[in-house]
Amino acid sequence: MEKTVKDHIIDTLDALDEDGLKRFKDELGETTIQGRKIPSRKLKKAGIVEVAGLLISTFTKTHPAEVTISILNAINEVDLAEELQGKTSADLPTRTPSPPPTRKYAMTLKELLEEPAGPSRIPIELKVMKIEPPITFTNQKNETKQVVVITFADPTDIIQGRLDDMAKIKELEEEKCILLRGYIIAKDTKHQITTLVLTKRTKFSTTASFDVSSEVLERMQPVPLIKANTRRAKKPITIEGKITSVGKVERVTEKGNKVPIKNITIRDSTAQIKLTLWKDKTRIPIQPGDYIEATNIVLNSYLSNNTTWLSTIQVKEDPEKNNSRSKVTGTATATASCSNAC
Repeated sequence: MEKTVKDHIIDTLDALDEDGLKRFKDELGETTIQGRKIPSRKLKKAGIVEVAGLLISTFTKTHPAEVTISILNAINEVDLAEELQGKTSADLPTRTPSPPPTRKYAMTLKELLEEPAGPSRIPIELKVMKIEPPITFTNQKNETKQVVVITFADPTDIIQGRLDDMAKIKELEEEKCILLRGYIIAKDTKHQITTLVLTKRTKFSTTASFDVSSEVLERMQPVPLIKANTRRAKKPITIEGKITSVGKVERVTEKGNKVPIKNITIRDSTAQIKLTLWKDKTRIPIQPGDYIEATNIVLNSYLSNNTTWLSTIQVKEDPEKNNSRSKVTGTATATASCSNAC
């Protein structure tokens, strides 16, 4: 007997461990899609079959498989999301909005941000702006995986994607313009972040080059630390500065689970701030005196700067040292010139 969408959802949820199922239910209870939401109280003690039933009954019109895939991506269960997408792809609704007549591709980033979470069949033309170093993490099956965070842009906006298939990284390079197909739209409602999930089914093809606006380029630059704690928006930012102190690893409770955190302080020419590293980021080898760039930093409700699982932290060359070397070199050259003249 052929399995139904509900059967596939049950199989997928059954592959989660106890902690994974709890995170799924927590995220689902905070998610509203097209005005529909499952109350957290109904999910709290619900088993796998009950959760699948609630997904079917609540999101019949918006398609429960799409919602499940979106939630799995939000809690970093990308492998399970991709498996479910493959099993239910024939049942997923096809979105066919009319493209603007003057464009060869169907959607701008502004339009994409208004799309619901889930698999998208609408192509979009983007420019690869930055490819971050791979992030290593452990999934629910205790397997070590890698993901690469990529910054994309169109002429007027910017978005980040995460690539899970390392074999595909060779198809991308910075400054290359591509037509993207077969991606998944993931929405983090807590931090108001929309990302693109690129899987084995995602297709890239080279397209005509285009320029991005100066505003987009400016948004890619690190934010001065004096503005990091005072910004109102929850959207992630990039910051950089010199580490002045590194705290010990502590354990805090997050959604009923103990997770490691580490507080560090960094400074630039404008201010000094505290940055909290979460989970895997606490294992990054950094020390006082290192000059770092930290991406995807979010501001929580306590006005504290925090890493997310998409954050990258790179040790860079300290620009202050470069300035010092330049001054020393300039002084030495001037002295040598004076000696020769004399």
